[in-house]
Order: sequence, then C-alpha cells, then structure tokens
Amino acid sequence: MVGDNGQVDPLRVRIAGLEAEVAGLRKALQTRTVIGQATGLIAAVQGLTPQQGFQLLVRMSQHHNVKLHSIAVKLVDLAGELGPRQAVRSVHLPVEPHERAEEPQWPGVDVVEAARQLVAAHEAAHRVDGASADVRRQLADELTLAGQLLAERLADVGWLDDEPVA
Repeated sequence: MVGDNGQVDPLRVRIAGLEAEVAGLRKALQTRTVIGQATGLIAAVQGLTPQQGFQLLVRMSQHHNVKLHSIAVKLVDLAGELGPRQAVRSVHLPVEPHERAEEPQWPGVDVVEAARQLVAAHEAAHRVDGASADVRRQLADELTLAGQLLAERLADVGWLDDEPVA
C-alpha cells in the first residue's frame, strides 16, 4: 500500500491485512454452522459420536473431491428434500473409519433386489392351488408388501414419484 508520499504505508498494510482476516473469520463462522449441522446429521443417522460424524464428513469431502463446506451444504439440503436417512445414505460411504471408501453403488441395486422379492412373492402366491384362505391371504399380503417395497426403492432413487398414481 502506497501512501500520499509515494512510500509504503505500514498502517495501511496492517489495516488491509486485518480487513482480510476479518473477512476470513466471517466466512469461517458461516461455514462452521452448516458443517456442524451436517456433522450432527451424520452422527445422529449413523449412531456415531460428533467427532466420528465429522471424520465421516471429511471422508465424504475427500471421496467426492469437494470442499468440506460444499458437501455439508449439499447434505443438509438433501436432508431437507429426502429426509436425513436417505440424504446420508445417498453418499454410499462406509461408516467405520478403518474401512476404505468404496465406489458409489449403482442406485438400482436396491431396486433390482426389491423386484426380485416381488417376483418371488408373485410366484409363491400363484403356486398355492387348494391352499387355505389364511395362507392365500398371507401370500397376498406378502405380495402387496413386496410391491410397496419396490415402489419405495424406485422413489428412493428418483425413478418414481413419491405421489401415488391416481
């Protein structure tokens, strides 16, 4: 910083440095809040201590190569949209600190498993010729539950609206 006399003014340099420090501290306060929220969210959903929740948040940040604050904002936003469990689950990282971060699992894996359960329930329900009414009712209930599970899994990955079809 050059003063009126053409020389470096140490006071102006010091003021500029302090202004930059204050701006940095303000930004840190803003980011700290959302990082704390995301840490608490992870800890609550995964049954971890706050320290473990923060460590997992850091691992998520590194795994996705995204700044810690950015991933925290995304996680908190997702929790508002999807609910806390689905938001944390959507990152597909292991909980244990000693486990290596894995590549994200294709979201359709849960859908495929639910579809298999529905097919198995359907086949079982249609193989009960001559069964009692209670057995047929139980199999019909299992078929209904398998269909609901499939619909939930499809909604979880965004392949089906959460709204029931009219």
